[in-house]
Amino acid sequence: MATQVMTHAFNRKRELTALKKIVVGHDFSDAADHAFADAMALAGRFNAQIVIVHATEVNADKTSYLRRKRDRGAMDDIVKHVAQAGYSCKDVVRSGVPAATLYDVVDEESPDLLLVGAYGNGSQERGTLGSTTELLLRSISCPVVTYGPKFGRPLFQDAKPFSILVPIELPCDPRCLSFAIEVAKLFRAKLEILHVIDMDHADSMPHAFQDMQYACEEIATRLRMGGVEVAGSVLFGKPDAAIVSRSQELQSSLILIPLETRGHLSSTKSDNVAAHVIRNSNVPVMTYRID
Repeated sequence: MATQVMTHAFNRKRELTALKKIVVGHDFSDAADHAFADAMALAGRFNAQIVIVHATEVNADKTSYLRRKRDRGAMDDIVKHVAQAGYSCKDVVRSGVPAATLYDVVDEESPDLLLVGAYGNGSQERGTLGSTTELLLRSISCPVVTYGPKFGRPLFQDAKPFSILVPIELPCDPRCLSFAIEVAKLFRAKLEILHVIDMDHADSMPHAFQDMQYACEEIATRLRMGGVEVAGSVLFGKPDAAIVSRSQELQSSLILIPLETRGHLSSTKSDNVAAHVIRNSNVPVMTYRID
């Protein structure tokens, strides 16, 4: 299925009104541990089933065999831990490429949410995202919560009020607004919509700024009609840096970014804002397909 990860993506077909099943990609990295801890918290809140997925190497040498045996034991311990907490859990351990394995399991299990680390056990200093995350974000059907290398505090384990930063383009795709409302209602969260004016691509000022402020307020009003608490802002700057900075200023719980199906999400390309945000944000980033 590896070749299908990028070429046979499918649409999100149901609303995110509850969490009944959560898939966690686990490679025993710190990021995976954070994802698993949040999955446990969500299972407790929504009575959801947890599906833990681990991809093992396909090499046949003795070292790989010992590593697979060790990983199998570690997965058994994780499943026992979940069962002792009283939650429903299953594990999937397969040989193969992590991205393809996760893609296939999501296809088979139809979860409401996927939790995954951005880098795994690889280098966290490189400018691009991990290869698994690169392939998955634009092709997985369900929303994906990605834990970057600067993630610093619990997301779903914390009892503090939940707030979500929602970067938007103007004009704004209505599908982005609909999903933002779904997520806000699910987690009883406040939304902050943000439009960033990239000065390198700005056509006219200052009247364009006033128009965008007005457009953002209109969008906020529409979201309030959906029954959620909303604030909005327009900032100047480089989009990814402004999003991360605003998230820190507001102490957002989560950043919500829509994605379309196309090539790699490599953060070495200047237009791939989501990759830069995941790389630099101290809170997780939820991405979702809008095509």
